[in-house]
Amino acid sequence: MSEIRIIVVLSLLGGVLSVDATAALQVMLSQPLVAGCIAGVAVGDPFLGLVVGATLQLVWLGVLPVGAAPFPDGAVAGAVGVGVGAILAGSGVSEGLVVGAGVIGGLTAGALGQRVTSHVRRLNVTYSAIAESRAQQGDARGVKMAVALGLITRFVTASLLAAAVLTASLLLKSLSSFIVGGVFPTALWAAPMAAVAIVIGGKDRKESWFLAAGFVAGLVLVVSF
Repeated sequence: MSEIRIIVVLSLLGGVLSVDATAALQVMLSQPLVAGCIAGVAVGDPFLGLVVGATLQLVWLGVLPVGAAPFPDGAVAGAVGVGVGAILAGSGVSEGLVVGAGVIGGLTAGALGQRVTSHVRRLNVTYSAIAESRAQQGDARGVKMAVALGLITRFVTASLLAAAVLTASLLLKSLSSFIVGGVFPTALWAAPMAAVAIVIGGKDRKESWFLAAGFVAGLVLVVSF
């Protein structure tokens, strides 16, 4: 499967599975393990999907989308993690590095997804007000439209998030290969994504920036030697 096709397929898949988290169904398809396995089958690498999905599931084992509690987007994380691994797999690097980069990509997408979810919830307040207003007027069709808007918003935002992270990973792959004359330094490629995940996922912004800078510096040193 081509890299562009991987991005398109997994972006749409991430959007569909993300709807399961709280918007509809809620049959656990949005869990990282399940999403990762489905994504692995979609790209023709079930083993990659299982390993990346299981790793992300362990990271967020105690996180549940309950009430108003913030939570990472496990569905997008699973789909993106597998996509990042699949994009990297054709670069001639070891299987361990493929899985590691996939997990970093998934963590990045999940952390970003938590922020996106907060904005979607604010929009849902507006949609809820519209539905309530339409219900008071006896407009059943208007209520259905408001509910549909919530589902569509969730799908679109999750799909766009997945597409953005996967596209960024492809661009970073191409850029890092170009900088070092064709030699692919996985650590250099993964560092920016990991830094984003650390900064966005951290509660203390200042502490997160220092941690991200140290992480990137460590990876650069590893590549240098």
